[in-house]
Amino acid sequence: MSISTEVKRKLWASSGGYCGKPDCHADLFPFFESGEITNIEELAHIIGQRENGPRGKNNLPISQRDEFENIILLCPTCHTTIDKNPQLFPNDTIKQWKKNHVESIKNLFHAPKFGSRKEAAKYLRLLFAENKAIFDKYGPHSENAKTKQMETELMWEKLSIQKLLPNNRKIESTVEQNQELLSDNEFGLFIEFKLHRAGFEYNKISGDVNSTVPTFPIGFENIFQ
Repeated sequence: MSISTEVKRKLWASSGGYCGKPDCHADLFPFFESGEITNIEELAHIIGQRENGPRGKNNLPISQRDEFENIILLCPTCHTTIDKNPQLFPNDTIKQWKKNHVESIKNLFHAPKFGSRKEAAKYLRLLFAENKAIFDKYGPHSENAKTKQMETELMWEKLSIQKLLPNNRKIESTVEQNQELLSDNEFGLFIEFKLHRAGFEYNKISGDVNSTVPTFPIGFENIFQ
């Protein structure tokens, strides 16, 4: 058995790119002094991949042990710690870590309710600005992508998972929560953005590089203004 690319990407997205052990939360895509970036995530089985592995004696069929529900993203240190001390870290404990971690990422998307377009625009401005800065500096058509292709692609994947996907979810949920403030034209742009968000997220989680992602709607960054 092996963990599929789709499961891996779903784990990256749901973890936000951070270790799932609650007293760690290490960045799984760290920078080094050289300026390079790499990934240090490890896919840890909650119930061991094999029956003789850590926490492996369980009724869960071997065929299901490489699925999303049975894997947590950890840093190398935490992965080693739980597997060398399975008596201290039983299945239920690690499952609760994952549940809490996923919930904490979801809570980032909680959408505030605003009383005016000005307030809504102010809240969204930083999210749009951060997304644009990332796209301009590390996106597929950026200058860095031409001169430092491999390093830029890795950075683009890191920031897509850690920043763009959460930001896009925040933007969508905020506009949804405050849609009564939209003009008719803005509502149409919002529908286009929802298609873009869903397509981009599918592309990053599934790994289907051939999937078509609707373009970001022109002018949507000025919504509520």
